[in-house]
Amino acid sequence: MILTSTVLFFIAVSLILYIIVPGSLKRYVLLAASLVYILMEGGMSALVAVLCMSVFTYIAGMLTVFEKSRGGSGSVSAAIGISALILTLFGWKYLPWGTSVVTGSAPEWMSRLVPPIGLSFYTFQAISYLADIKSGKIKKSAGAGIFFLYMTWFPKWMSGPIEREQSFESAVISAGKASVFDSDRFVRAISYIIWGMFMKLVIADRIAVAADAAFEQPEAFGSIPLIIASLLYTMQIYCDFAGYTDMMLGVSLLFGVEITQNFTTPYLTQSITMFWRSWHISLSSFFRDYLYIPLGGNRKGRFRKGLNTVIVFLLCGIWHGAGFTFIIWGLLHGIYNVFNDLIRNTKAKFLQKGVPGTIVTFCMVSFAWIFFRASSLGNAGLYIKNMLMPAGMSLFEGFKSEEGLILGMAGMEWLIGCGSMLLLIVMDAVSAAKKTTVPELVSSFKSEAGRGALLLVVALAILIFGRYGAGEEIRSFVYSQF
Repeated sequence: MILTSTVLFFIAVSLILYIIVPGSLKRYVLLAASLVYILMEGGMSALVAVLCMSVFTYIAGMLTVFEKSRGGSGSVSAAIGISALILTLFGWKYLPWGTSVVTGSAPEWMSRLVPPIGLSFYTFQAISYLADIKSGKIKKSAGAGIFFLYMTWFPKWMSGPIEREQSFESAVISAGKASVFDSDRFVRAISYIIWGMFMKLVIADRIAVAADAAFEQPEAFGSIPLIIASLLYTMQIYCDFAGYTDMMLGVSLLFGVEITQNFTTPYLTQSITMFWRSWHISLSSFFRDYLYIPLGGNRKGRFRKGLNTVIVFLLCGIWHGAGFTFIIWGLLHGIYNVFNDLIRNTKAKFLQKGVPGTIVTFCMVSFAWIFFRASSLGNAGLYIKNMLMPAGMSLFEGFKSEEGLILGMAGMEWLIGCGSMLLLIVMDAVSAAKKTTVPELVSSFKSEAGRGALLLVVALAILIFGRYGAGEEIRSFVYSQF
């Protein structure tokens, strides 16, 4: 969701309606707004897809509750429901790719199987709902209204966070009882929205130009520009996805609904394990609770723990996309985590602590992102080859064009990008030291003047330096494709 004038108008109208209706009807305003937004942004196909999955999951949930009420475990109904959800996700996202790998090409009708926006995210929500009913975490079926809102709530529909039904229902109930004129909540919401827009429009979309240039033609560049581009992509995907999440947290907060925090300064963590506790937190916790622990977690010895870890990250890679590049990306993170566990009590444990740990973790993550960003396995291999051993070219080959552009960006663009990233690093470092996030840090300033001044400066930076407007294509969010 880019906060365009149309979207801002939609949010304003929805918020006004939410404020004026009685408390008992507020959740239905949220549901109606969500359905309208999905139709507006994703089209009828996206709306039909999420509604069909919601109806199926709700019925499967009721059958699981009924089975348990008759003395059963609920396993049959839950297993059928979860299996159907997994097959739907797999078929829609991976059947064309898998067929083309096996047979050489996929039928034309398969190539038209374009997954609806948000499919991966709300499918995982549906799976968690059925699994929690089966395990007893949810004692009875949710009300239809609250469940359909859980599946469709528009700030998280496109790219998460992946919510749990119990916590989301509590958040909606609390929102309905809270004062609609809560100044502290409004300040938090604005802080999240402004910081998220800064990360997306000023940083991510700007440095993406240089990253795209290198990944599209890695054969044209020497080691130095390719290393720089890989580091820039590392920052781009963080600013893009965390920026999206912050904006959605802020929009949801405007309505009083607290959703899951998905990022807590991940690039300042000191080990790969800590990185995954700070990056895409809702996805990490989903795999931990519904895959890693059921596989045995760390309860069956070191070998099984390592195997379970690799399986989890392999499936994490597959979840992100159909292609060998995502499989390699997932396996790399699985190996990273196993290695991290092996050296924990050895002399090499200094690689997991302090500044060395942060640098090593950042470099490992940055290297893995090459596979995530590459268009194919061959593209990734060529990128890494030229980055490490450029044949017949200088280290700086392609760094500067005849027009004076550096990796496709003018000098002023580099100045703005580097200055913005420096501000981001400083704010993240302060937030990490205080064990919070930048928006929460800003909204908690005791000085209202200081807080207002900082938000005003950042807002002006967005207006002046943001990548949008006439002649500028607004980039979609990276994670909207997953």
